[in-house]
Amino acid sequence: MAGIWLRRTVSGFAPMDHDDMLPSWKIGDEVLATIRKPRNARLHRKAFVLLDQVWPHTEYPRKELLRSAMTIGAGFVDLVANPLTGEVSYVPKSWSFSAMDDGEFRELYNRLIDVAVKLVSNSTRSDWEMTVDNIVRM
Repeated sequence: MAGIWLRRTVSGFAPMDHDDMLPSWKIGDEVLATIRKPRNARLHRKAFVLLDQVWPHTEYPRKELLRSAMTIGAGFVDLVANPLTGEVSYVPKSWSFSAMDDGEFRELYNRLIDVAVKLVSNSTRSDWEMTVDNIVRM
C-alpha cells in the first residue's frame, strides 16, 4: 500500500508531486484510495505542551496518568463494562491522528484547557493559552 499527497482541483484530485505516482501504476489501472484531510499537527503539539505545563502543578507521578485523567475530565472516553461485575469504567480515548479528526481534536484541546484551569488553582484559560502559544512558537 502506498500513501500519496493529493491536491483537490476543479476536475478532482491530482498528485501534488508526480514523483508520488508509483511507477508500477499504469494508465488505466484501478486503485483504491482512502482520502482524509490530515489533522492539524500544530494543535496536536499544543496539547502535549499543555500536558507538560500542567504536570508539575499536580500530584500525578507520570505524565501519562495525567494525560489519561485530563482526557477523562474532558469527557473524551469510551465506557467499558467489566464482564464479571458489570461495573462500568471510563477509558480515555486515544489522541492519535487516526483516532480523531481535526474538529474532534480541536474540541478535546479546548476541553483540556478547561480541565487545566480546574486542576491548577488561580490559573485561567488565557494563562494556559498564552503559555502554550509562547512555547509552540519557539
